[in-house]
Amino acid sequence: MNLACQKFHGANKLDLTLLNLPMSQWLIFFGIALLILEIAFFGFATFVLFFVGIAMLVTGGLIALGLLPEVLNIAIISVALLSIVSALVLWKPLKKMQSPENEDNIEVGFVGHRFQLDSDITPDKPGSYTYSGIDWLIVSEVPISKGTKVKVVRADVGRLTVTVD
Repeated sequence: MNLACQKFHGANKLDLTLLNLPMSQWLIFFGIALLILEIAFFGFATFVLFFVGIAMLVTGGLIALGLLPEVLNIAIISVALLSIVSALVLWKPLKKMQSPENEDNIEVGFVGHRFQLDSDITPDKPGSYTYSGIDWLIVSEVPISKGTKVKVVRADVGRLTVTVD
């Protein structure tokens, strides 16, 4: 017995045909489901489901409008081609949208913290700095004199690398 045409009787005696929807509606349904999955669960981290979801929505719309025949082979080819085209067109703008505009201004943890040196430091003679109740070893690749304002460019365990701000 074909499951697509099997009839089920509901509580209100209405006949419901299971899975008997046009292909265009299935494509639109799965396209929306893929978009929700990509955005809600994967946080827009991978674009693959996004591209396929867009392609399914467009293909479903074209079939519903009668611009494409309701044939499985045509639908598969259309989804594949539209996925590739949408990937080629949207990859760079979406990747740019995902990354911060100016990565140099991002301060993570101690990186970017500014302070004034209490003592002279050289590559051979590090200094120290107390921050949040912890004594940190302060190092630099160039000599920096006492009283100079510095910026942390790297933070390691117990060690802060600084440059002149």
